[in-house]
Amino acid sequence: MVGTRPATPQAMFTKIAPRYDLVNSVMTFGGDRRLRRRAVRMLRLEADSKVLDLAAGTAAIASALVAEYRFPISYFAVDLNEQMLEVAERKLARLRQEQPRSEWGLMRGSAEDLTFESSSFDAVVMCFALDDMDDPAAALSETARVLGDGGRFLLIELALPDNPILLKVLKLRLSMIRGIAGLFGLDPVAHMTEEIESDRGADYTISRCESVGLTLDSQARYHGGMVRAYVFRK
Repeated sequence: MVGTRPATPQAMFTKIAPRYDLVNSVMTFGGDRRLRRRAVRMLRLEADSKVLDLAAGTAAIASALVAEYRFPISYFAVDLNEQMLEVAERKLARLRQEQPRSEWGLMRGSAEDLTFESSSFDAVVMCFALDDMDDPAAALSETARVLGDGGRFLLIELALPDNPILLKVLKLRLSMIRGIAGLFGLDPVAHMTEEIESDRGADYTISRCESVGLTLDSQARYHGGMVRAYVFRK
């Protein structure tokens, strides 16, 4: 059955910003860093690639890029939430020290109305964010616009597994997580479990991206199917 994913209000992001990385770690049982690293590997970046991270949050993708690629890149993070960007800036400050040959930047802004010139990036990343936006279609159109010809778009989304046994196990696990989250007042964690359960499937996601002129290049599933990663080409 097709679900409707509940959009995450900005107030929730503001509340959770200092603990956002911890929440992701809890939700994936400590596997979120490994997941991001495996996902960014799918981009097959080259030296000096320009990477745009949309709805970047705490810039967790930046850490994954550093772990996976040893050559210089240019990374730019965009997010609406100031508190998330404050956490991201502290992370990027460390990366500027560790990887001085790379460029690390960020700005407050909307993925639905980017200020960058067309065809300005070699890769765009969006992680767990598409349906949190007021206009996901506009965000995808902007993604396609700022990508250069042959550029890659990495989209990481929460999902439900296809295997019926894994699906039952996951729903039980989500129910337990939601119960624990309720006891400790962790509303953002409970919200994330609802997002997973409202997954509308890979075909839906692929068709949305194809509608703006992107072509599926590869896809992968992680954490028993709880996360899907897609790479599209322009």
